[in-house]
Amino acid sequence: MTKIKIGDLVSLKNHPFSLGSDNVKISALASMTPPIFVVSEIMNSIKEFDGETGEEKPKQVKCLFYSHKSHKFENYWFNVKQLKLISGFDWEYNEEDKNNDLANKKGELNTSLDSNLSDIGIEYPKSVLLNDLKYHFLNQQVILKSCDYELGKTKTTFSKIDNKSSQKVNSHLDFLPPVLTVIDVKLNDEKISFNTKSGNQKKITSYFLLKCKWYNPLLGSFSEAFIPIETVKVVPETNSLDLISDFITSKVFFRQEFDNHVVLNCGIVIDHSYIQPTELIFNHYKYKLKYYDFFKNKFSEIDLLEIDFDGENIELSDLITERIPEYHTKLQEFTNVKDFVFEKDQYYRINYRDLQDKITRRVIYVKEFIKDKVIIADCLLRDGEERHFRLDGGILKIEVLESKFFI
Repeated sequence: MTKIKIGDLVSLKNHPFSLGSDNVKISALASMTPPIFVVSEIMNSIKEFDGETGEEKPKQVKCLFYSHKSHKFENYWFNVKQLKLISGFDWEYNEEDKNNDLANKKGELNTSLDSNLSDIGIEYPKSVLLNDLKYHFLNQQVILKSCDYELGKTKTTFSKIDNKSSQKVNSHLDFLPPVLTVIDVKLNDEKISFNTKSGNQKKITSYFLLKCKWYNPLLGSFSEAFIPIETVKVVPETNSLDLISDFITSKVFFRQEFDNHVVLNCGIVIDHSYIQPTELIFNHYKYKLKYYDFFKNKFSEIDLLEIDFDGENIELSDLITERIPEYHTKLQEFTNVKDFVFEKDQYYRINYRDLQDKITRRVIYVKEFIKDKVIIADCLLRDGEERHFRLDGGILKIEVLESKFFI
């Protein structure tokens, strides 16, 4: 039996994306890449077998996508063996599925209970009140669940001139769905029929439809369509634009927790950084924040909704307690990098010139200091790996950092 549910993201087997792998760059003729579909209906038939091969016939599913050519939503029926999963259930059948009561021995999905429908992808069963849905969805912005994948596609082109090669990477935005405004919610008036022996629905589909409006650039006006409620997601509201604009202007740093922890070679785990917002970017339907990561000394982007605005706000001067070289008023001279003594178990930010004369800035955690020769330290720029830094001609600038901000 093949497992599938409403709202799964699928595509034809020649699509470069697959389950857990959506960072593939598309080369050659990128326009031949098929769309990513959202499963909107499942034909809940009993097991049937091919009369010539004896093999079980696959289930049929209806798939929805947005055409960037017609600027309309289009639907097609496929059997699941023609498709591959992009996001959703693992379709492989295993021993645990034998005890799964969602399907009977004849291969039908059990639709008798709302809890069963939920496991098949129906988030809003018929028992939900229409007025409640209208209260929740009317005038909200929604978007097809495939949007993030279509938005994330990139294409690469390669060129070679006079033995010099270059590669350009651009966004590939075919099939990108528009942001939709919900103007009405209604019951799906398509008649539901049942298997007279099992009592299961012959076809599983959304009980509710959203009437949506969007700007159609092909027509130069607005279009409307009814979209199955399980195929879209609500676009969250952003209420922090003024606040983040103030952060950008004031150039403050604030603490941000990250899932991808940095584990130093010595075993210390750093699960956060102090980031400085630099630019606000609107990406089709959501805002992204470009920021400078102080610990890793690099610029990155993050969804604005992932920012923790309750995190600690600090100035750059709070992070740095001493700079070398720097003019020393009492001595009336500049401090010297060669005379500086590094402390073990202390964090520093250094400007370092390697043997190829490349200069980088990096935050390090000192583990050993051999005067006039070398520093052995874990480097945050290199994800916590141990590095050896030459003192003579290598370290150009030193900033002593406040250790409490690394805890």
